[in-house]
Parts: sequence; C-alpha cells; structure tokens
Amino acid sequence: MLPPDFRWHAIGGAPHDRPNQLLLDSVEVARLYQRVDDHTWWISLNNQRDQKLRKQQLCSGYEKGKAGAELWAERHQDRLRAEVDRYLQGIKERRYHAKR
Repeated sequence: MLPPDFRWHAIGGAPHDRPNQLLLDSVEVARLYQRVDDHTWWISLNNQRDQKLRKQQLCSGYEKGKAGAELWAERHQDRLRAEVDRYLQGIKERRYHAKR
C-alpha cells in the first residue's frame, strides 16, 4: 500500500486512468514510462536526486511496475521524506537568496 503523502499523478501522454508519476509533496520520486520503439515498461527511481544517482529498472508491465514502485516507496519512505525535505529546503533557500 502506498504510504501517506505519496500519490500517483498522470503526466505527459499518460491517460488519467494510468498515472505514471509518483509524487511526495509535489516532488517526483519515481516515474513509469513505456518506450516507443519496443513498448517495454521502465521505471525511474530516486528522481529527487541528481541525474547520476537515479536508477532505471525494466518492468514486466505497467501494473507490475506500479506495484513495485509502491513497495519501493513504502520500504524507503523515511529516506525519501528526508531527501525531499532537503530538496524543498534548498529551493526555498535559493529563492530567498535570489530576492536579495
């Protein structure tokens, strides 16, 4: 089951009945996507991190990928919450300094 504060959202060309973006406090932590060339499903994890620290994994289908992402979010929710908090704090600090 998806932990509190996490929610699925449809982004890009995804139909609303197949949300593909997993959010925590409006920050994307994971995204499911289907390749156009071979129609395989993939998931990108740790999207709140720098590009080089993200992980991509092949999924056997949309439903399996979504279920796996929810288990991953449940298992890593403490770390994800801490990283998203730091990410949002960094945005607030950059906005503050940009106004000066």
